[in-house]
Amino acid sequence: MIYVAVTIILLFLLYFIFVGLKKMIPEKLRTSIIFSVIACLFVVLSVVYVLSYFNIFNNKDFLSYMDDLKSFSQYMILFLVILIVLYIMIGFLGKRYTLRVENFNIGGINIFFDKSNEIFIKTVGTFIKSKRTLFYFDKTRDNIRDVLNTYHKSYDFVRSNLELLDSEVDSDLYIASIDLLKKLNQFLTKHQDDYRRWYEKIVADDIIEIKEGHKIVVHKTTIETVQEQYYRYNEFLEDIREINIYMKSNELGKIFNIEHFDWEGEI
Repeated sequence: MIYVAVTIILLFLLYFIFVGLKKMIPEKLRTSIIFSVIACLFVVLSVVYVLSYFNIFNNKDFLSYMDDLKSFSQYMILFLVILIVLYIMIGFLGKRYTLRVENFNIGGINIFFDKSNEIFIKTVGTFIKSKRTLFYFDKTRDNIRDVLNTYHKSYDFVRSNLELLDSEVDSDLYIASIDLLKKLNQFLTKHQDDYRRWYEKIVADDIIEIKEGHKIVVHKTTIETVQEQYYRYNEFLEDIREINIYMKSNELGKIFNIEHFDWEGEI
């Protein structure tokens, strides 16, 4: 036991010396990885030097102690590995954690290891806040066909990531996501087919008859004027305004951590 006591005392002395030296070193150097590596090497070499100086490495009791410590350490490491594996397996099975390979290329692999609900919030939140027309529709420049495509992609994206959630454990988040899917689905079901058929027809003909004897050429007319001729245009505007108001609600913003937009600023 005397060797253990001497080792502990030496480690304490080295620690206090290290703390004293650390205060004398600039802040930038103290936080660098290189400094940490050098400091660890210094401590290890110092301990080895002291033990060698007193010929402790040649002592039979010390060698016996080291053998016992080595055996004990191996068992402890094995025990810890088993615990970590079991913890990870329970986390994956319970949807507490998710391992996702984001990009696979020759340069490397980006791996996300986090709670499933946190990944859902980050992934879905980042995606939907990048879609401006979900929050604001500009009738003077936004093409309704492209808006419908964006809404459809958003619907598919949220639905495909819904598997990350547990309907019981993540009940609030799950219910909010289902509510979002319902609103997008209702909007798309009501407007998508009618508008696409109308738009494809007028683009193919390149002519819209406004009044008897009066026509406009589609490719020579602004998108705003063309879309105003859609027979359900006012109804579309009312419905998309409701979607925009819903998407900008404080409740939805808190759930998906949407506090600001790169293209607009704060909500």
